Amino acid sequence: MHFLLASATAAAVAAVRQDFSKHANPTCEPLRGCECWENKVCSSCSLSSCGIEGVKAAWPLSGGTNRLAPHLAAAYGLRDSKGRKWALKLGDQEDGGYDSSVEASQLAHRLEIYTPRVLQITEASCPGVFKSPALEEAVEEFRKSRHTALLQELVEDELPCSTSRSFWVQAGNIAMFDWLTGRNDLFNDLLKDGVAAMADNLETNQDNVVETPSHLAEIDLGFGTPCCLQDFQQILRELQEGRGHVAWVQSNVLVLLCEGKHGGLGSGSCASHFGQYNAHALRPKAWDGRLSRTQIDLGMAQTAWQALQLQGSDGWPFPNSTMDMLKRWGRRTAQDVAERLQKQEASILAELRAEKQQCCQLHCEYQGRFWRWKDCGTKPWRTIKAGEKCNIQLNARSSMLQCSPICKPGKEVRAKVVVTEGACSN
Repeated sequence: MHFLLASATAAAVAAVRQDFSKHANPTCEPLRGCECWENKVCSSCSLSSCGIEGVKAAWPLSGGTNRLAPHLAAAYGLRDSKGRKWALKLGDQEDGGYDSSVEASQLAHRLEIYTPRVLQITEASCPGVFKSPALEEAVEEFRKSRHTALLQELVEDELPCSTSRSFWVQAGNIAMFDWLTGRNDLFNDLLKDGVAAMADNLETNQDNVVETPSHLAEIDLGFGTPCCLQDFQQILRELQEGRGHVAWVQSNVLVLLCEGKHGGLGSGSCASHFGQYNAHALRPKAWDGRLSRTQIDLGMAQTAWQALQLQGSDGWPFPNSTMDMLKRWGRRTAQDVAERLQKQEASILAELRAEKQQCCQLHCEYQGRFWRWKDCGTKPWRTIKAGEKCNIQLNARSSMLQCSPICKPGKEVRAKVVVTEGACSN
């Protein structure tokens, strides 16, 4: 079901966070230790009750196959009286509830997987949701055979419980997490039925991850039986050998994130959709072939290592074949791989930051009295590496549009490209 929802020291790598305290909004604390956590009602103690007094708007969300009736949506978006947005699932229960979804989300929070908080609700615990006139037909059908619904933060912008990890590290975190939870409707099964079925699989799977301005969020979590174990075995082998990037990432992760979610197969590249990485510009999702691929591999190694740290009552809650394979891979191997990749990431970042930069600027002029051209300012366009070309095509219309914020309106405007040393200031 899917809906539109480091230093390089060993000590830093080994720091398994048990809550959000070091990298999230204080309102997200605590993660666990409350009754709803223990009973698998909430994925975080910071969301232990719905607190929804009323629903201002509700709308059907796309995707999903487990509907209460053919004409009803599988999930609904809500905006409550406080302006918060939620996704509400009324079907798709297992044994009458959503314990598995909540437990998978609890595990994701502990492993720093960027995912919304979830809460199981009933009419008694959250009456404000079920009284909404916009949900009247769906609630009426729900009451016939269901008792428990699932409330999930709607992923449209940044989630309140955020992570400091980079976008491409998060992609690797999610990829490894899915192998260990047996998720087969995101990256892992894209090529299961051959290349011919890839386009259909992309269409089905792509809504299970949602991009925010700076993060990658996985939604609708659960546990399953892993497919494609030979792929996972090869991933672990390539991570350990460290001779290059993990090949599976290109065929399964990047094809979904860079093509499937941005126009379909063949629609472009990671750089064309996310922009080329610039060490001097704040673009969290920007792409650099060496850096971004290293970060994805690092994300997979981080999550593997953290998963192997879970012990005793905090141990992995859902044993499966991929977790067994990871245990044989070993904690020390996972730690060594994560440390090596962190060092590689730091080295690449240092190289990129040391590269000489140039700023492409537009020098704008307007035509004054007696047809004389007068200066009206310079506008930074973009930062490029030294030796690259600005590639700005200017004509009368584009000059007017680009210079209009700094030149007087109603005047004839012209612009020329000026290149200066150093990165653009804004």
